Parts: sequence; C-alpha cells; structure tokens
Amino acid sequence: MSMKHTYTICPHCGCGCGLHLVRQDGLTGGVTASQGHPFSGGQLCARGWTCHQLPSAPARFVEPLLRRGASLEPASWKEAADYSARRLKSVRDQHGPEAIGILASPRLTAGELSALFRFARDVIGTPHCDSGARLTGFPVEFPRPAELADLDRADLIVVLGANLLEDNPVLGARIMSRCKPAADRPYVSPDLTHVVPGPPVRLAAAAARAGALGEIAQPHLRPRPGCEPQLVVALLKALVESHGQTSADPAFPKLRESLAKLSYSGLLDGAGVPSAQVGALAALLASAAAPLLVAGRDLLHAPGAGTALAALADIALVMRDRLSVLPAAAAANEHAALRILPPGGGLSYPAMIGALRRRKLKALVLAGEDPLRVLPGTGEVGRALAGAEFILSIDSFSGPVHEHCHAVLPLSLPMEKAGSFAAMDGAEQRFAAALAPAGRARPLEAALRDLAAPFRTKAGHGRPAGIPAASLDPIKGCQPPKAVAGQITLELGSVYPFLYGGDALAANTRHLAREFAGDWIELNPEDIASLGVRAGWKVMVSSEAGSLEAQLRANPAQAKGTAFMPVHFGGLALAPFSFDPALETPVLRGIPVTVGKG
Repeated sequence: MSMKHTYTICPHCGCGCGLHLVRQDGLTGGVTASQGHPFSGGQLCARGWTCHQLPSAPARFVEPLLRRGASLEPASWKEAADYSARRLKSVRDQHGPEAIGILASPRLTAGELSALFRFARDVIGTPHCDSGARLTGFPVEFPRPAELADLDRADLIVVLGANLLEDNPVLGARIMSRCKPAADRPYVSPDLTHVVPGPPVRLAAAAARAGALGEIAQPHLRPRPGCEPQLVVALLKALVESHGQTSADPAFPKLRESLAKLSYSGLLDGAGVPSAQVGALAALLASAAAPLLVAGRDLLHAPGAGTALAALADIALVMRDRLSVLPAAAAANEHAALRILPPGGGLSYPAMIGALRRRKLKALVLAGEDPLRVLPGTGEVGRALAGAEFILSIDSFSGPVHEHCHAVLPLSLPMEKAGSFAAMDGAEQRFAAALAPAGRARPLEAALRDLAAPFRTKAGHGRPAGIPAASLDPIKGCQPPKAVAGQITLELGSVYPFLYGGDALAANTRHLAREFAGDWIELNPEDIASLGVRAGWKVMVSSEAGSLEAQLRANPAQAKGTAFMPVHFGGLALAPFSFDPALETPVLRGIPVTVGKG
C-alpha cells in the first residue's frame, strides 16, 4: 500500500489556500490542508476539503467534441483542434482578426493567461481578449496594497461591501478570529479553526449582508442593495470635511470642492444608513494607526459602481500613510488575470457579447469561461451566442454555453498541471501537477499550440499593459436608486458553497452539490405578510428582464422593501443586460422586482 501527497492550490476563491492531494494505490482519496501555507495555515473551507472530487465529476469533459447536426459528438483531439483552427482562420480571412473575441477564466494559471494573451495578439491578431476577472475584480492598484500580514498588524479592520464568510470563508474566519473578544477566541466553525496572535482588534462592517461578521462588527452599517456607492461617497466626505484627511495631490482641491456640493441627506436619504453611523465609521478610520480595509464586489455590482470605486480610491489616497486596502478576490487567480489580460484597446467582456449580438463579432474562443453563468440578461446573452458563426470552448466542465458551441476541447484542471496562482495580495504561488489529466484533457498551452498551426504568427505583437494606479478624482454626483411603488429592491449574490463565476466547480463537486436548494428568495416577514403569501410558498419573481418561480424564505434581518436571491440558480435571468458605464461590471444590486403568488 502506497500513499502520495502532492501540493497544489485550491481552485475556487481568491484565498488561494494550500492543500495536498492524497493518492493511495493510484486512487485519489481526499486532501490534507497545508500546515505551512502563509495564509490558510492548515485550514480549508468545504470547497477546499472536497476539491479532489472535481476530476471525476460526471459533467467533466474528458474528450473533444464536435457539433454534428444538433448535438456535440465525440471526436479525436486532432480532428477537433484542426477543425477549430480552420474555422477560426476562415473567420479571420473573411472578416478580419477583429471579428474574433477571446474570453478567459480568472481560474486559469498565470502561464495559461499569458499564453492566451499571446495567442490573441500574435496568432489571431485580435485586440479583443478579456477575462471574467473584469466582472468581479478591482481594476486599479491602491497606493498601499495590503499584504496578508496586515491582517495581524491592523488595529482596525473594515469590511466594505462583502459577505466574506460566503465568498472567502478562510479570510472571513481569520478576520473573525482576529476581532473576537479574547474570551471567545479562537473562532471555531464546522470547517475552520483559527488561532490569531495579538490582542483583539475593532471590526467595522458596511455591507447589506455581512453575515456572522456583521454580528460582532461595531458599527455595522447596512445600506440598501444598490446604495453602496452613496455610502462610500458619504464616508469620503466625512473623512475629508470632519476629520481633516487631505492630500498634496494637485487634484485634491477639486475633490474637496466636489464633496462640498454634496449633502449627507442627498446622499443617504433612502440608502438605509443614518449619517451618524457614517460619521462613527469615519471617526474610527481617522483615529486608527494601522487600519485595514477589505473591499468586496458589492461595490462593483451596484448602479454607480464607477463612483464607488472612485470614492474608495480617494479614501485610500487621502489616507495613504496608514490605510491598507485588500480587495476580496472572487476567483482563484483573479489578481493575475486583471494584470495579464487588460482590455488594451479591444472590446471588454460585455462589449464582446454586444458586438456578437450586432453581428460585428463573428466568433468566440471561451477558455474556461461561460457567459451564461456570469452575465446578467441571460436571455439576451443566449440570443447573441446563438447567432455566432463559430464558438470554441476550451473547458473542464459542461455548462449552459455548450448548447451554442461548435467545438469543445477538454481542459485540464489546475491540480492536473503545473503552474501558479496569484494570492489575494498578489504573491505568486507555484504548484506542481498532482494528477494526470483526465481522459484527453490537456493544459491550455497545448490546445493553443495546435490551434495556431495554420496561422502565420508575428512574435511580440502587443503586451499586457498592466493595471493602472488609483488616481485622486472629484466626485461628480451620486444619487441612491429611487424606490418604485409596488416593487421590491433585489440583490443577487453568492451563497456558500457556491461562488459567483465559479459555481461550475461547486456544482461538479458531489458533496457541495448536495447544498443545491433550487431557486429561493428571502424577504422580510412583514413584506411577506403584506403580499398575502407565506414562507415556503412558491412565488413568481418578475423584473423588466424576465421572471422565474422561487421558494419564499422569511428572514427578519432582511431590510423591509428589499430581497436577496442567489445568483447561481437562475437569478441572472432577473437582471437586465446592464453594466456600469465606467467599469463595465454587471449591475446585480438594486434591481426592481415584483413578487406575487406563483
């Protein structure tokens, strides 16, 4: 009997926890947590503990497929790769290289992301190469990017726009442990136990759903879904005007002037947050010696996300001598994807779908990415995909998009290849192949080499531009979304163990898939009573984009007039095909819906 432990990185969220895949007599039996990992330190959440089940998932692609008539049928690797290369070359020859778009998963390794960028620019010649990281990541470099060690050094931790114990459980548990009173430490959950050195520190939270972190946060500000930008602007205004936060930047006078034109009542009326709470949070930040701000994607998915990011960058810049900022990365290699695959003058992810709909874009290469899992307006996205001349998917698992694909090349999982992920703070994490690829699956570089065969390449054409530094900008106005009579404000978010953009991984892990509960929606009990329905009933939820039936749940902590629904079980059908004009992130918060009997 022989047992082998091979180090790799959890492929799910941006925590990037270290683990060892355990094989006994040639069979994969489980994982053990890496005790020496600098971030997870011997801890994993349920996603990490069960990721060894991914290679054998029933929906796993283990052989190439070609569309023959109405269905995808098995083919040899050479046949599928040669066919795909010919189709891509035909599109380029007939319509030009800019008729082809390429979309990359932020769960590809750094080497795969670099290879895909080179394939787009040097082989196809298209500038249209983007990543799903655009939909969840912060596209600027803050002046004091946090290191993971800042979790232990901070004297104040502020969680802004994130429900960490749902999206980044190990990070959330570390913060919970750091901030729990001494009598309650260490924090213990079914998955995690953390012992953190040093005395407890103050925790503050500003999020509609902060989960268990919100229960110990002092204060916990709860903006209405979609009003996060107004909260961040109000916090910036309080820091500058009431606590003397300043900057030598020449743009600071214009920033201060723009803030003076805004009133707290104009910003916060209808946002669900009293100005006194904003003032209390500003006072905490201004007085802290080493504050850490953890920023989540609620800020990026609200109407006015560009304003939220501008205000957050301004806060980081006027407090640059003390404040560290840690974006809570949603995907395993999001940090690297944001830096390796910037738009560089080409179309962004949502713009490619729009161009496909208008027939300006003719073909797509999807590298581990499924637009129907991550983009709002699934009906509109599906119609755009249906009109494509050619769609190639290089992926590990089947999904909704494959109804529209003409060819599939099976992609090896991260644990089946050597590579590296960037940790949440940007540090490179290298790992070796822990398993042989399942079936005929291959790393992305191998697929791209075969696809490049019929093309004449021009080496060195184009380079990633990197991510820009945050700049100090005036705030040009910020109004909360207006309430609509008879409608409820909906937020779409993640529920553990699923993860926005990575739910294919959870859905293909048999133990995690047991958590699948179907469509459900949470409302305040008073709203449920006023609608004449009961918890447990099926209700019809409708928006301007579409409708679906969901089971009704009562949650006394849900603010009246608002609702929460998981994004994973069809909720994207309720979100219009709408994106922030500055960041091009999807609007998944503050969606007006009606709820009635099913």
